[in-house]
Amino acid sequence: MKIDDSIIDKVLDNEALPEEAGKVADWFATDEGSEYLSHRLDREAQAVSEGKFQDVLPCSVPEEKMKSRFMEQIKYESKAMRTHRRWVMVAAVVLPFIFLSASLLFLANRTGIFSETEYAEITVPCGEQVRVILQDGSIVQLNSDSRLKYPRQFGLFGRSVELWGEAYFVIAKDGKRPFTVDLQGVGVRVTGTKFNIKSYPTESNVWVTLEEGGILFRDSRSKEYVLLPGESAEYNRQSGKCLISRPEDMGQISAWRSNSLNFYLTPLSEIIKVMERHYDVRFIVKDSVVLKNKFTLSTGKVNVTDVLNDLEAVSNIDFRQVEEGVFEVISKE
Repeated sequence: MKIDDSIIDKVLDNEALPEEAGKVADWFATDEGSEYLSHRLDREAQAVSEGKFQDVLPCSVPEEKMKSRFMEQIKYESKAMRTHRRWVMVAAVVLPFIFLSASLLFLANRTGIFSETEYAEITVPCGEQVRVILQDGSIVQLNSDSRLKYPRQFGLFGRSVELWGEAYFVIAKDGKRPFTVDLQGVGVRVTGTKFNIKSYPTESNVWVTLEEGGILFRDSRSKEYVLLPGESAEYNRQSGKCLISRPEDMGQISAWRSNSLNFYLTPLSEIIKVMERHYDVRFIVKDSVVLKNKFTLSTGKVNVTDVLNDLEAVSNIDFRQVEEGVFEVISKE
C-alpha cells in the first residue's frame, strides 16, 4: 500500500513521529517501497546533474593586448568549469549512496533496526498460562512450565523467538519478514498462520501441529518438512525421525488453552507429566509398570482431585494424597 509522499518527506527530513518512521521503514522493505526509493534516488541524482554549463566563446576586442589577456582568462575559466563539471558528475554518482545511507541510518535510528537487540523473557510456572502479544501483533499463548524469549522489537527482515515448552501461536501475516521459532536445534518457519508447538526440554519428542496457513519444520540436520493445515509433525530428537500425520481431533491438541484435558489411549506416564504441569502437583510412582497403561479421558474440571476421581473410574489405579499437592499412584491389581 502506497504511503503518502508528505509522510515520506517528513521521515527523510527527520521531522516524523516514531510510528511514522517505523511505518515508512516497513514499507521500504516491500517491493513497492524499494522501487519507490530507487526512483527517488534517481530523481535526486538527475536534479544535481542537470545544471547547464556553457563554454565561454572568444569575441573581438579593440586592443590585441586586451584580447590576449581576455583569452587567457577564458582558458582559465573554461578549465575551471570543466573541472567543476567533472565534480558534478562525481556528485551525481556519490549523492545517491549518501542519500540512501543517510535515509537508512535515520530510519534505523528511529526504528531500532541496527541497534543492539533487547530481549524479553517470560517464564510460566506450573498451574498457570500466559498470553503474550508481540510487537508485530502476533499472539503467543504459553502453557504451564514454559518459557519464551523474544526481542522487544523485531528487525526489518525477520522475526524470531525461542521457545521451551508448549505454546499456541497466532502469527501476524508479513510475507517480507518470516517468523521463526527456535526450539534448540530444530525450528519452525512461517509467514502468517496458527499452530501449536510442544517442545519441553525434559522430553525427547517435539510436536508441531498446524491449524491454519503453512509452515516449514526444520530438524537438527536442516532437513525441512512442509506441513499443511490439519497435519502434525512428531520429531524425536534422539533418533532424528520425523512422522507427519493427520490427528483425528485437532481440538484435542490445543485443548489446554481452555483448561481442558483430553487424552486418547495415552500412557499414564504422559498423563502424569501433563497433570503435574497443569495443576502444579507431584506424583509418586513406586510400581513403574503402571506407567505403560493407556487411558482415554476428556475433562474440563479445574480441581485436580475431581480429575483424579474421573481417571480412577476408567482405570485400575487409585490416587492417594500423601500431602498437599502430592499424590501416590497405587495399582488395584
